[in-house]
Amino acid sequence: MRRNSAGTAAAARDEGLRRVTRLTWRAAAAGVVCSALIAAAFGHGVASQHATGGDGTTRHGRGTILIRAQPPAPASGSGQATSGAS
Repeated sequence: MRRNSAGTAAAARDEGLRRVTRLTWRAAAAGVVCSALIAAAFGHGVASQHATGGDGTTRHGRGTILIRAQPPAPASGSGQATSGAS
């Protein structure tokens, strides 16, 4: 390989690398913008008011979802269920 063609090959490689880098940055920027738009679209109108009821439950928004303060107690009996078809 001659010296001149090696320099041309290196320049072509560098130009290709610059193109790929530029494309990668543009794709990343577009992804950030799209993520922000999706978050804004789905986050619009979400109520962030929390009220605690007297029975230890937390009411979110209009009070339609109830979340207990304590997880339920484990059930008594055996821990494994059988289907009967063995």
